[in-house]
Amino acid sequence: MKMPVQVRLILELHRLETNGNGIDEEAALRNLAQRMDPSLLKLYRRLKERRGTGTAILQNGMCGACMFIYPKTHEMLRCKNTIHFCEFCGRLLVVTEDAA
Repeated sequence: MKMPVQVRLILELHRLETNGNGIDEEAALRNLAQRMDPSLLKLYRRLKERRGTGTAILQNGMCGACMFIYPKTHEMLRCKNTIHFCEFCGRLLVVTEDAA
């Protein structure tokens, strides 16, 4: 299954947040912002301002930001390559193919 554009863009934002080392984050964010859905970008910026980071990746059934563990039967684990909200920390949570 091909990954939707907005999911790929959120993953790029996550990479910037976690290991932007030496990258001009503002320039990279402007580049991504041109391709992002405006409402998603606004939400991301608000989350980043409030929590320090606005994104997380679901890995092994666990939110990569707050470490909340989702049960294996959670509906979210069935929806691959999608963006959700973490039920605990509220960040944009990307569910990839290898999330479970």
